Amino acid sequence: MHTDWFAIQQLAPGVWALQDPIGRVVPDYDVGVVNLYLVDGHDRAALIDSGMGLGDVMAACRTLTSKPLLTLCSHSHWDHVGGAHLFTERLIHPIEAPRLTEAYDVEGIGTIRRAPPTGALNEGDVLDLGGRTLTIWHTPGHSPGHTSFLDSQTGYLFCGDTCYAGTLWMQTDDANLDHWRTSLQRLAASGATALCGGHEEPRQQPALARRLLTALDDALAGRSTSAPFPFDPGARKHTFGDFSLLLRDA
Repeated sequence: MHTDWFAIQQLAPGVWALQDPIGRVVPDYDVGVVNLYLVDGHDRAALIDSGMGLGDVMAACRTLTSKPLLTLCSHSHWDHVGGAHLFTERLIHPIEAPRLTEAYDVEGIGTIRRAPPTGALNEGDVLDLGGRTLTIWHTPGHSPGHTSFLDSQTGYLFCGDTCYAGTLWMQTDDANLDHWRTSLQRLAASGATALCGGHEEPRQQPALARRLLTALDDALAGRSTSAPFPFDPGARKHTFGDFSLLLRDA
């Protein structure tokens, strides 16, 4: 396990992005980095997502905080939960929980180790870290039990793979475009000071959610520039400047 693997940047007092270089190992995914977010309270700290499991994410976190540490899984896709087994406290939405109970292999990466959840994340739950809270939002679409986390101190909404400026994977079997539309509408109306997504540049203006909604409408109506996505036959990449949508080819 690599000990010097993550690029780390501080986004605000007590908030860091740890960037896991997925593009270095599986470039055909058309995604550069996975964003993990460490949020530090007075009493304990939470790591939102744990990456691919190739880097020692616990060691990276320990360079930033010595407080008791738990991991919050935005969803169960392998690139967001690969390091979950390093934590004794692991929380995820109940819909996504079964995926963490089994080990499996990912081509080009290796084995994603089993990390059975120790607790659940449900809509409206509030996690108290001491002096700051994270409120749980159920934001399905990219996956059925996808969750986001609103930080009481910064107003940042850590929204995982629901919203970011990059190539958004919305063509997979567990994606649901109607649910995604509803979640994007919620993000657009959230009043968050920033949206911190699961990939690429970690901090985005909340207006990005509204732009994604418009782009989805344009893509579905045939008003976008698109091309086949070689990694996933049957998917098309619809390009809109600083982001792209992967959708199943109708």
